[in-house]
Amino acid sequence: MAEDMELEYQFDFVHDGQKVFRGLLEAIANPGEIKSIRQESGKFEGKYAVLLALGCTLLDNEEKMYVEKNPSLSSELHSLTLCREDELKIADYVFLSSEMNYGSLEQILRNVKHGTYADPQESATVILSCESIQGKESMTLMGPGIKGEKQISVYPYIKKTITLYRNLNIEYPLGVDMVFADKEGNLLGVPRLVKVKEQEEI
Repeated sequence: MAEDMELEYQFDFVHDGQKVFRGLLEAIANPGEIKSIRQESGKFEGKYAVLLALGCTLLDNEEKMYVEKNPSLSSELHSLTLCREDELKIADYVFLSSEMNYGSLEQILRNVKHGTYADPQESATVILSCESIQGKESMTLMGPGIKGEKQISVYPYIKKTITLYRNLNIEYPLGVDMVFADKEGNLLGVPRLVKVKEQEEI
């Protein structure tokens, strides 16, 4: 038991947290570019190590989180950060710890906090766990942080999610930041104002 606790807290909330936050910011600022927090997330054990590293970096007792159908992850995030789970529509951070079917994913993305016209930045960040970041599905991204257009090759679930969200037609400048995280500690950021080239469909 003591050894388990010692291993779990090898993650330094200050130094490791700063590195994770820097990686996350770089992923959001450079849409389509893969960033790694493998070293820091490796200080946690289990299948949710990357989500725990992100949670320990982003959450505190003043933030609100929503964890989709994973009481174990929710409990562990609360224990580590004192952040309490709340309703999807008001959560600041939404954790999807497994790949979801089309209908469930659409409901999450439709009902998550999109910000307001007065404060569009008051929107949620959705953190989506996926098997991999890289894949054979081609997408072309446009928008802030991208010079012209950027073509990327991604795992099918990522293309499905981004295209699905675009098809919800959330009014500009509302939206959510999405962060895809795979089990190897790779991150892919897709900010709320980034768009997919129109001819691309699910």
